[in-house]
Amino acid sequence: MFQMKQTATGTKDDTVTKFAEALLRLANAFKNETENCGKMCGGLSEKEMLAIVFVGQNKNVKMSEIADYISTPMSTLTNTIDKLVDKGFLLRDHSGEDRRVIHVSLSQGGKQTYNRLLDKRKKMVESILAGISEKEQAVMIKYLDLLSAGIGKG
Repeated sequence: MFQMKQTATGTKDDTVTKFAEALLRLANAFKNETENCGKMCGGLSEKEMLAIVFVGQNKNVKMSEIADYISTPMSTLTNTIDKLVDKGFLLRDHSGEDRRVIHVSLSQGGKQTYNRLLDKRKKMVESILAGISEKEQAVMIKYLDLLSAGIGKG
């Protein structure tokens, strides 16, 4: 994949440090923007936003599918879904075939919030990409995919 070579101006350790710091700055900026979006969309936590987006993208889903998507145990997810049902974002129904299976869908308010979340995400990405050529954007997407594929392998 990537090979880091020592150069006259710096070492491999310098590159690793600078890269790690840049990733942390990016993660922190994204986290701050996500928190602001959650506040503006009804005081939602990150997990609550992820649940709404997943349900919005997939329509009628099982609780276990949401738990897998947001990488959280069912006990934690149940609490999150309870809050979203109480706030009027989600609807919860037992399966007609198996009462143990619970399906979750967006309420009307949840659909509005889902659309607001998508709109805010689109605006955030547009502001990031502003001033970057289409060629540079394609390269950036390629490298972001490589980075995400490489996380946890090593």
